[in-house]
Amino acid sequence: MININKLNLKLNNNNLVRGSLVKTPLSVSASKQWCNIIQVTSAIELSEKYQNICQSHHTDNKWILMINPENESLDQLSNMGKINPKKILKVNANKVNVNVEHIKKTLLKGNCSAMILSNAQFNQTEMNELSRCAALGKTQCILLQQAVSKLH
Repeated sequence: MININKLNLKLNNNNLVRGSLVKTPLSVSASKQWCNIIQVTSAIELSEKYQNICQSHHTDNKWILMINPENESLDQLSNMGKINPKKILKVNANKVNVNVEHIKKTLLKGNCSAMILSNAQFNQTEMNELSRCAALGKTQCILLQQAVSKLH
């Protein structure tokens, strides 16, 4: 009788070593961009981005997590029937401690199809970590940032 649990493992000095069929965290789909920064210039554009994100990441069994969302835009889209508010979780960072470690843990869990962070700032190392965690948890991480218009 063949034990299929042992097919991808080999014995090496009493240690089990992963076979080539198991993905390691470093080999997770680098081809797909899991963490995106989107510049938003107006309230109308913000509403459009919310609508597009909610429609493209709508999954029956997963949530869309929004951290510091613009409630007025969401309420307007909900009233117009353009998004389903029952699948959106909203977190206000003023009331709940939201830091990079919490975001990484949430991305890794994979309970959400997308996480949207409004006006969050991260350095390149943090962005790389968020992208890695998003890929592992198969959760799209989207940073919406207010574009700063420069006057000449």
